[in-house]
Amino acid sequence: MQRPYIDIHTHQHYPMGDNAVISIQNIALNHHEILSGKPCSVGLHPWYVHDDSLSLLQHMQTILHQNNVMAVGECGLDKHVEVPFALQQYVFEQQIALAARFQKPLLIHCVRAFQEVVQTLDRTAFKQGVIFHGYRKNWTLAQQLLALGYYLSIGSHCLNGSQDQVLKNIPLTQLFLETDTSAAATVEAIYQYVATVRSIPLDALKEAIYRNYKTLFNK
Repeated sequence: MQRPYIDIHTHQHYPMGDNAVISIQNIALNHHEILSGKPCSVGLHPWYVHDDSLSLLQHMQTILHQNNVMAVGECGLDKHVEVPFALQQYVFEQQIALAARFQKPLLIHCVRAFQEVVQTLDRTAFKQGVIFHGYRKNWTLAQQLLALGYYLSIGSHCLNGSQDQVLKNIPLTQLFLETDTSAAATVEAIYQYVATVRSIPLDALKEAIYRNYKTLFNK
């Protein structure tokens, strides 16, 4: 059976009826993005966290029961922005609590704060699946995250060869691929590149990531 491509995190809008790709559209409730009926993740992005985030967290509670809302996120911590880190931390912890309550996986945005994110996930004893989206760090850090049972999602930045070591060594059982904000690289091109780096058939890669999708989202 021909498996679909899984685009686990995207800001692209795929045509309706495109059965070749299952895409999880990112909805940042604090960045004027609107919920649709398509499969999506819903979260408060750390770039746009502000003092009225409490009302947005309450709004999240009203929509997380919807079947098309697959995950909470992207959410997380980012030391590269001017948003107060303590406020980011609080909003992140509240979203972890919501993900636990509604039994949704987390899609993590993390910049220069991997230690803090992992400590927070450990402290809150979060038991649902965790995906670090847009992973572009080294294999040493990847091994630490993989050892904790987390998934890594890799995007179009890998096409320049910068993630080859990670792609060659990551267990296929913990890998996702994504287009994120890239309009230039298709999910098909990313899959083909990864299959080439792994020296495996494209269909084998599609099968592995499809199984991860089924496992994580109980599909």
